[in-house]
Amino acid sequence: MILEELQSELDHLQRDGLRRQRRTLASPCGPEARVDGRSLLSFCSNDYLGLAGEPALVDAACAGARAWGVGSGASHVVSGHLRPHAELEEQLAAFVGRERALYFTTGYMANLA
Repeated sequence: MILEELQSELDHLQRDGLRRQRRTLASPCGPEARVDGRSLLSFCSNDYLGLAGEPALVDAACAGARAWGVGSGASHVVSGHLRPHAELEEQLAAFVGRERALYFTTGYMANLA
């Protein structure tokens, strides 16, 4: 019974042109995206400034991954706070003239704070 109701809802969404579908991008994420051969302005990217593909930042990320690996293992409270994260917080605090700063790994987590 529940499956039929779900299918009916999906059918309605499809019929009304409201069913969301994932798109496969042919370009890195950023302020612009190539979708189905077209270049489109993206209003949903977290890369507002278009810095994610900046060569110097990519090189720095690669160097960081070589030195520290590519995962934290768990949350900072469980597995520890990595030195690069602590240094980032210290530098951000100094930059904005505050005693301390707190680094969040996602906008979602920052919004929960």
